[in-house]
This record gives sequence, C-alpha cells and structure tokens, in this order.
Amino acid sequence: MMMATALRAALGAALLALPAHLLFAQQTTQSAPTTQRPESPDLVFKSVVNRVILDVVVTDSLGKPVHGLTQQDFSVAEDGQSQQILSFDVYDLESAAEFPKLPPLPANTFVNVPSEPERGPLYVLLLDLVNTAVSDQMNARQQLLKFISDKPDGTRFAVFVLAEGLHLVQGFTDDKQQLFAALNPGKPKAHIPRVFIYGRNYGCNDGEMMVSVLAFISRYLDGLPGRKNLIWFSGAFPLDLFPRDDNTSVSFRDEVKVTLAIMAQGQVAIYPVDAGGVEVGNPDDPCGKGSAEVVSSSSHGAGNSSGTGAQTTGASSGSAGQAPVGEAFSSIASSHTVQDDIAKTTGGRAFYSDNGLKDVLDEAVENGANYYTLTYSPSNQNYNGALRNIRVELDKKGYQLSYRRSYFAYDPDSSLVDKASFKRISEGSQTPPPRKVGDSLYANMQHGAPLAHQLFFRAHIHTLGSPSMATAAQMANLEDQPAYFRVRRKNRPLKPLPPVKLQPYVIDYTFMAGAPKGVTGHAIRPPMLEVAVAAFDDDGRMLNGLVEVSGKTDPVSGGQNSQSIYRVQQQLDVPLNAISIRVAVRDISTDRLGALEVSLPLAPEPQAQAAAPAQSPSTAPAPAKPN
Repeated sequence: MMMATALRAALGAALLALPAHLLFAQQTTQSAPTTQRPESPDLVFKSVVNRVILDVVVTDSLGKPVHGLTQQDFSVAEDGQSQQILSFDVYDLESAAEFPKLPPLPANTFVNVPSEPERGPLYVLLLDLVNTAVSDQMNARQQLLKFISDKPDGTRFAVFVLAEGLHLVQGFTDDKQQLFAALNPGKPKAHIPRVFIYGRNYGCNDGEMMVSVLAFISRYLDGLPGRKNLIWFSGAFPLDLFPRDDNTSVSFRDEVKVTLAIMAQGQVAIYPVDAGGVEVGNPDDPCGKGSAEVVSSSSHGAGNSSGTGAQTTGASSGSAGQAPVGEAFSSIASSHTVQDDIAKTTGGRAFYSDNGLKDVLDEAVENGANYYTLTYSPSNQNYNGALRNIRVELDKKGYQLSYRRSYFAYDPDSSLVDKASFKRISEGSQTPPPRKVGDSLYANMQHGAPLAHQLFFRAHIHTLGSPSMATAAQMANLEDQPAYFRVRRKNRPLKPLPPVKLQPYVIDYTFMAGAPKGVTGHAIRPPMLEVAVAAFDDDGRMLNGLVEVSGKTDPVSGGQNSQSIYRVQQQLDVPLNAISIRVAVRDISTDRLGALEVSLPLAPEPQAQAAAPAQSPSTAPAPAKPN
C-alpha cells in the first residue's frame, strides 16, 4: 500500500496526441531536412511523497453502491492516529474515457488508442480448477461464459487458470469473443482441460501453494495503474492470511506478509466466489468444504467482512474419507468465514451460498468498480515492516465500508520481491526481477498487460527479409537481450540455446513532442525516451526482448504551435514460435507511457508499404544497459 508518488509541475497537462494526418499517413512518407535548434536543458523539480492508497467501496443496506460522497465525509486513522487525507478521487462503472474513432489504418500500422471507451478498473478472473470439485467445474465454466456474454461494454478482463500449474490464458481485453474463446470447453486452449480430474483433492490443504498463486498474480499486476479486482472462482479457498507462530514456518509467515504487501502496493482486492453455490454438506468430499488448515481472522480480533456468511471461528477439520454430517456443515461455515476474511483483508467482498453465479459475478463487477480512492502520508515514518491497522469512518450512518484494513510498513524504496522466496507453481513460471521504484516500463511490457495510452504513438511493424537460421552472434544476443526482464539465478546460469530460425522485425515509432494545441507554458524539448519491444510464445514466455534509450530522435516535422513529430526505429530477432509482439514507449522525464501488443503473424502488406526505406542507423536509439 506504500507507494512513491512523484509530484510534478506538469500535473493536469493534456495527453500528447498525434495530428491525424500523421496518425494515418503511410510509412513511405519522406521527412524533409530540418534546421536543428539548440536544445535547452530541462529543469524538472520532483519531490517524493510516500503515500498509503486506500480504495473504499461504500454500499447501502441492499449492497448497492453509494454515490455523491465527498472528501469531507471521510476520516482516516492509522494505529489510532488521525491522518490527513491528501487526495480524493471518485470512480464509478458508468464513467468511461472517450477516445476518437480511428479510420482504417495501413496494414500492420497500430495506434495505442482503445477501439471502445474503457470502463471500470482492471479485472482478473482466476478459474481455480484445483480446488473445485469435478461435478462443479462444468457448471462454473458455463456460468462464466454467460457472464462474459453480458459483461458491461468496455470492462477489461484477464483470465488465469489454475490446473497443473498457473497459466495466463488471456491477457487484458474488453473483447467478449476473445474472453469467450479462452474459456470455451468445446475448444479448450492449452492448459485448460475440459475437466480437471484432480479437482478438489489435487491441492488439498495446500495453502502455501495458494499464497504463491496470489503472489504471482499480484506481482504481474504490480506497476499497472489503478485498482485491480481479482475474482477468485473456486469450490474451496485453502488460504491462511493469518499464520500462527506455533504452526507455520518463519519462511511461510514471511511469504504471506510479503504477498499481502505486494497486493496492497498494487491495489489488488480479492473477490472470492464460491463455484459450488448453495452447499448442504458433502461428507464424501475427500478434502471437505474449505478443509485447508486455516485460522479465521476472528481469532485475531479482525472480525468479518461485509459478506453475509456465518461468524464461525476456528479451523476446519475436514479429512479424507467419511466425515460426520455435522462436521461437514461446520466445515462449510468455516469456509465462508475464510472467504470473508480474505475479502476483508484485501478490500474485496465474498460471495457464497448462491446458485445464480452469473448474477453474483455481475454484482462483483459492479461492487469493484464503484469506489472512492483516498491517500495519506503516514505520520509514522518508521518503515520497519510492522503491521499497521487502518480505520476509515464515514460521517453518514447506515452504510457499509469495504477497504483494506491494514498493511505492512516496508521501506517503499526496497524491493518486496527480495523479501521472500516464493514456491514454484508452474514449470513455465519466471520470477519477475525486482523493479526500481517508479519503473512502469517493466509492468507494461508483460505479455497480456493492458493497452497503455498516457503517451500516444503510432507503430508500423514489418518483417525484414525472410526467416533464416540464427548466427552465433544472433544466438548470443538472444540469450542476453531479455536480461532487463528476468533474473538470472547465480547458482543456475542460463544454458546455451540451440540454434533456431529467426525472423527479424522492424518497428517504426512516430510520436509527438512539445505542447499540444491550446496548452501553454509547456517546455519545448526533444524527448528522452525508453523504447521497448518483446516477443512471446503461447505460454506467455518472453522469447526475446530489448530496451533502448533514445536521447537522439529523428525529427519528421515541426512548425506552428511548437509541436514536433519524431521517429524512432527498433529491430528485434524473433523465433518463429512467437505468437505476439509487444511494444512500449516511455518518456523518462515525465514517466508517461504508451504500450500495445500485436498478434502474429502479421497481415500481408502492399509492396510499396513493405518496401519503405529504413531509418538511417545514425538516428536509431543507443542501446541501454539492462536495469
């Protein structure tokens, strides 16, 4: 929850926008010689304020969102000490950012502008087949498909599936057809079995695995702006967010703390949804309903969330084989308490004992999209990793508040990933490297990350020549270039890769620097940019990646209104099994960023467009050292 926020004089300035004739012009346009102007050094004043970010969902007695509240209606205390609210923002599902409708673009020319208005925060669907009984899996998926068919337009979802491992099967998209295809049991994708035959016993009592699952997803989301709602669709919830000193190892307790800290930092709220619907107790269930060795937060004085589940405390005692019916009912109540605890701890809401799963998902989406965001700078500046309790109160009575109730005060300048060793959950999983504070580029260069449009650009992506077997130098680059994006273990050096066929791709970026029309007092400067490109396979593994810093860009045009259009070019060798290429541009001085991902293979291009002259090597960006 602790974040480093840069306060800049340019707050409130309009987003950069490319003129229409440059957005849609063919790449064959030649730039005329321009007179170079002396560059004035930028003077940028920055101050860093460590803030706690709180998303507060306010609902009435019927569970409906409450609108129209102001900052003066809220008060915040940390460990009993009143805190000054520094910022206050309002979010609701009906608000949507409008973007211009784009005319048809030339082949393989892309602009990071959404095709439809974006609505609501980011959502993640976690389809947990490990902890869902086989009898519930098909019904759960059918309910998900019904929900996707009717989901609110403009809402963006990513889909993770937990089966033999954790897999991202669909990156963030608002496209209903893509989401439907990702979960369609008639044509299952890789890693999505029609029915996972080990359901509800494969991961019995494996709370440590689920902590690692949530940690992995939270790290994936960390660095992406705004709130993220993780809808955990499962038949059981083996998760202990309050491990005791007498029944868990120190390393696991540390792992839980760091996982909660990463979720707080990334504004991730969990919405547990019971895929089993109304339960009457199943003594034949080998795991038992909610049979993980959990400890209710009630025994720690944390109470229950806004869910309507029982106030039962204690751990479930389900075990393999037959169990008394009364014990099965007790296990159900304990599972509901666990779901409430998960939701309350992370600022979400639990849903259970309801067979209308499609309606439940609709309610979860509405609940997670209508909220107020408060920030404050803690009066206690001692960042020693201790737990701090938060209390938010509302002057108006009769409303329910859902928000994160605590956080661990780790040093905001340190890497949370370094603080715990997370259990492997998949052979294909790669541990993300510790990011520097404010490094938004890494987060936005992950496979399936959402479209980013703080800085607008146009990119023309095309092949260069035909595929050929990689040379020794190309293979060396293939092993070295993705170093920015992954960690090499000291005791497990990367093995030399066998030669593969490569297809070179060229990416031509076009973007604008200077003041947008109507904006005054904006510094005129050639931008200092980071440009990044990466290729991914169908498991989401990065096959090759490159980050470069461009302090020298090729001006395409300039003139009235102090606007200048610049062009930068990159080249990347891509193995033939790549399914997508992701590109991003970040203005280093302002941290404004744009990113998009393109599916492969590319569309055929007209001969004239494909033969567009390449940029002079003298104007290409200089390679950057890996972070």
